[in-house]
Amino acid sequence: MKLPSLSGVVTRRRSLLVVLVVVPLALVGVVVRAGSTAPTSATFAALAPPRPPYVPTQAQLSATWFCAGVPMPDRGVGDRGRGGVVSIVNPTDTPLQASLTAFTTEQGVAPIEQQVEVAAFSASQIDIATVQSQGSYVAAMVEIIGGGGFVEQRADHADGSSVSPCSNTTSDSWFLADNYTLNDSREDLVIVNPYPDTAIVNISFSTDESTRSPQDLQGMPVEGRSIKVVSEEFMPKDEAILAADIRASRGRIVVARAQRYQGERQGFSLALASPAAFPEWYFAEGERSDDVAFERYSIYNPGERDVTVDVTVLGVSLDDNPEFVPFRSDLVPAGKVISYTTKEFENLPDGRHFLSFSTESDSGIVVERGITRREGGNSYVTAVSMGAPQPFLGYTRWSMAFCATVATENVLVVANLDYADGTVTVKALGPGGEQPVPGLESVPLPASGVIAISIPAGVGALGVPIIVESSQRIVVERSIPRRDDRLGRTSALALPG
Repeated sequence: MKLPSLSGVVTRRRSLLVVLVVVPLALVGVVVRAGSTAPTSATFAALAPPRPPYVPTQAQLSATWFCAGVPMPDRGVGDRGRGGVVSIVNPTDTPLQASLTAFTTEQGVAPIEQQVEVAAFSASQIDIATVQSQGSYVAAMVEIIGGGGFVEQRADHADGSSVSPCSNTTSDSWFLADNYTLNDSREDLVIVNPYPDTAIVNISFSTDESTRSPQDLQGMPVEGRSIKVVSEEFMPKDEAILAADIRASRGRIVVARAQRYQGERQGFSLALASPAAFPEWYFAEGERSDDVAFERYSIYNPGERDVTVDVTVLGVSLDDNPEFVPFRSDLVPAGKVISYTTKEFENLPDGRHFLSFSTESDSGIVVERGITRREGGNSYVTAVSMGAPQPFLGYTRWSMAFCATVATENVLVVANLDYADGTVTVKALGPGGEQPVPGLESVPLPASGVIAISIPAGVGALGVPIIVESSQRIVVERSIPRRDDRLGRTSALALPG
C-alpha cells in the first residue's frame, strides 16, 4: 500500500515521491477472541501472529494485556529497582471488571491473582509489589472482561522511571536494536512466559561486524507462568552498537529490556521489544538544539538478506533551508545492526523534526531511537524507544494511561502524516468522561509538521489518562518527566485508538 508523499519533501534540486508505508509495530500486538480468556493450557500453534496494539472497543467480550515486568525494590537491574505500577484505564461509562495475575522470577513461587474493578471514566493503578513482592522482577497479565479498556505500566528505579504500553499478545520472536554495554552499563533481558508449558528460547546478539550466539543462551528453558532474566554477564561487553534477537523454538513469550546507563548515557529505561521486523517505522520526537547531545537511531536487520534502508527527515521547511538534504540510504547487512546520529545530516535545521525509515525488503527491519539530553550542567539523561508502524498511519486518535503529573512543557509530541494543515485537541479522562483541556481544544498542526504541546497546571489534565485527537492522521509520543524530582525525561509511544 502506498500513501501520498508528504509536503515539503521535494527540494528545488531533487524531487522524490516519499512512500509512507509502515507495517505493524512489534511493540505489542492484539489477539482477541470472542468469549476467550487466558488459556488453561499452552496452545501455542493456535495463536495468531502479533498485530499492532490499539485501544479495544467494548464490543469485545474480553481482552488480555501482558505487562513485561518492573524491577522490585532494591533488586532488578543494578539492584536499584523501586517497583512500579500497572494502570488499567476504563474510558467507558460503565464499571470495568479485570483480573490481574502477577508472575515472578522467584522459582517455585506461584502466580498471584487479584480482582480489580475500575470505575467508569477512570483508571485503577495497582502497585505491583503489593500483589507480589518476591523475585527481582514481577510481571502482570491483565484480563479485562468485556474489553473496552487498555493497560500500561510504569517501572520505577533509583535512576528514574520508565513508561511503556503493555502488550496485548505474545510472540515467538522479539527484537531489540539499541542495547548498550559500554562504561559498565547494566542490562537485563526480561522474558515472561504466561502459559503453563515451558518455553524454549534461543538468544543471539549482533553488532555492525559480527553475530554471536552464546552457548548458555541456546535452548534455554523458561518455566511456565514465570519470568526468566538474562543479565549483562551473558552479553557482549563494551558495545555501543548491539542488537538482541530472542526467539522461542517452543512457546510464545513477552520480552522487555531493562537498562541502567552509565557514562555518556545516564538514567534508566524499561521497554518492550519488537515481536517482528517491519518495512517502515516512524518517530515523532526529534530535535536539534543545545539541549540534545545525541539523537541516535539503530537499525537491525534480522533477516537473511542484505537490505537498503531509506531515511527521510520530515517536519522542517526546505524553502527556508535550501542546503539541507533530508534523505539518506544505508545498506544493512543480513543479521547486522548499524547506528548513526542525526548530526550526520549536514545542515539539519535547529528545532523539531520527525523521521521515517523504510525498506523494500519483505523481511523488514527493527529501529530504535535513543535521545540523550543534557541536564543540570554536565549531567546526561537518555531515553530509548521504538517508533510507530504502518497500521498506525490511519489513526487520528491516540490514548495514554500515563502522562505528566506536574505542569510540563512540550510533554506531547505530535507528527502530522498528512500534507494538509489540521488541528489537535487534547482531552483528559475524568468523572464526566473525556473533556477537552482548556486552551488545548484546537491547537494548529502544520501540514507534514510536528508540534510539542505543554500541559499546564489547574486544567484537570495532570495525573489522569490523556487522549489526543486530530483532524489529520498523526503519530503521538510522550516526553514525560522522570519521577522523584529527577532531571530528564522518559519517552514512550502512545496507543492509537
